[in-house]
Amino acid sequence: MLRCSLLVLLLAAVPLVCRAAPELYLAESVAREAQSAQLRATATELEAIYADLAQASGVDAILVWSTAADINAFATMAGDDKIVVVQEGLLDAFNGDRDAVAAVLAHELAHHQADHLREGKRKREGVQVLGAILGAVVGAQVGKESGELAGALAGTAVGVGSGLLVLKFSRNQELEADRLAVGWMIAAGYNPDGMLRLQTALGELGGKRSASILSTHPTSAKRYKDAQKQIAKLAPEPELLAAAVTPLVQADDLAKAEADIANAKQEQLAAALKPSSAEVSAAALAPIEGISLDTYAAISNQLVQAGESGRTKVLSRHGLDATEMDRVNQGYMTRMRAEPALMQRYSVAYFRATQGKLAAWGRDLADSYENGQPLKLDPPYSMAQAKTLLAALSARGAPQLDEAGIASAEKDVLGAYGLSYYDFQIGHNWWSRKLKIEAMAGDSAPLQDYYSAMQTKQDASRSESAEASGVHIGKGVKIGNNVKIGGEPVSADSDSPRD
Repeated sequence: MLRCSLLVLLLAAVPLVCRAAPELYLAESVAREAQSAQLRATATELEAIYADLAQASGVDAILVWSTAADINAFATMAGDDKIVVVQEGLLDAFNGDRDAVAAVLAHELAHHQADHLREGKRKREGVQVLGAILGAVVGAQVGKESGELAGALAGTAVGVGSGLLVLKFSRNQELEADRLAVGWMIAAGYNPDGMLRLQTALGELGGKRSASILSTHPTSAKRYKDAQKQIAKLAPEPELLAAAVTPLVQADDLAKAEADIANAKQEQLAAALKPSSAEVSAAALAPIEGISLDTYAAISNQLVQAGESGRTKVLSRHGLDATEMDRVNQGYMTRMRAEPALMQRYSVAYFRATQGKLAAWGRDLADSYENGQPLKLDPPYSMAQAKTLLAALSARGAPQLDEAGIASAEKDVLGAYGLSYYDFQIGHNWWSRKLKIEAMAGDSAPLQDYYSAMQTKQDASRSESAEASGVHIGKGVKIGNNVKIGGEPVSADSDSPRD
C-alpha cells in the first residue's frame, strides 16, 4: 500500500567563500549592494564626495573600492581609463574627518589631471600589480564579519586584467597634486584645512607598515607648508575655513543604509517567496473518479494521519476503495509531472487540510505557500526541540517508518512532548519553511544547523544515495530534483508529492 508522508530530509549545503587577497569593486556597487550598513554608508558618502570633486576638477575617472586593510589610495590606469583606488584601511583611519578624505580623493584626481601617471610610465617608474582584477566577484555572498565585502555584486566588472600601475611620484608631482586638490576642495565646498590635517596624520603614520601610502605619496613639512600657502592664496570664505571637523559617516547615514538594506531584503524575500504564476489547465483540474484536486489533497492528508490501520475507514468515508484510490493517486501524479504548477496547488490544499494538535500551523504553511508570505505564527515548539526530534526520528529510520516503527517512536520519543508522528511531520515542515525563509533573507546558518541533526546515526552510503537520487519518504515515495512542490523540488518519478 502506498503511504504518503510529509517528512523532507533536505541536505542543505551553502558554499563558503574565502578571500585570499584584497578584492576590488566599483564603489557605486558597494554603495548599492553591500549588506553591511557601515560599508554601504561609507561607500555612499565616498561616492558623493567623489562626484563633487570630479565635477570641480573636470576629471572623468572610475572610483574603485579595495578591501585591503592597508592605509592607501592611489591613481592608476587601465588602458585609457583613469582609475582611483581607495582602500578600506584608509577609510577606517580617516573616517572621523570627511574633509581629509576629500583631500585624498582630490589629490588622486589631480595626478590624473596633471598626467603624472603617463609621465611615470614613460620613465619606467611604474610597478605592475600582477593579477589584479578590477570588478566584482559575481554571486559572491560575503560579509564584513567574515573578512569579506558584503553583497552579491554582479555586472560591475571593468576589464582591467593584470595591468594596474602603482607609481611613486616625484616631489614636484606631489606638490602639484596638492595645489590642484586644494583648489578643487574649495570649489566643491570642502574645508581645505582637511589637506593640512591629512598631511599631519600621514606624518604621524611614518614607520608604520600598514601605511603604504607613504611609499607612493611621501609626506613632508614642505608639502604641509605649500598647502598652507595655497589655501592663503586662494582665500576661501571664512565660513568654509571655520567648518567643524565632521565624520565621513554620521548617524543619519547609517540609519538610511540600514533602512535601504532592510527594504532590499524584503524585496528579495518577496520575490523568492512569490508563488508560481503559471496557469493550470482545466484538464489538469478535472476530477478523477469524481475526486477533485482539493479533495485528493485532503484525503492524502487524512491517510497520513490515520495510518495503515485507519486507511480503509478514510477511503470509505469518501466512497473509495483501495483500487480506486490508486487510480486517483496515479492520475494526479501524472498530471503533476506534466504541469508542475499543479503541485503547488496540491501542497496548499494538503496543508490546509491539516488536523490535530498542530492544525493551525498546517494552515499557516498553506497560507505561506499560497500567498508567498512569511509564516505568521510563533513556533509550535522551540528549535532546540525540533532538532532533538529530527535527530531522534531520523536515527530510527524516519521517514521510512512502518506502523510498528511509528508506534515505537510515538511511545519512546514523541509521547514525552505530547505529539503524534503526524504532528511531528507538520511541525517539521513548518520549521523547514521558516528556516528556508530565513536563508532566503540571508541567514542560512539556522537552516544548516537544523538539518545537521538528521545525519545522526545514519551511515554515509544512505546520505550519499539520498543526495544523488532523492530522499525517500514512506513506501515507494521519494523527493528528487525535477518537479516542485510548494516551491521545493521533487523527482519526476515520485509516486506522491510531498514537501
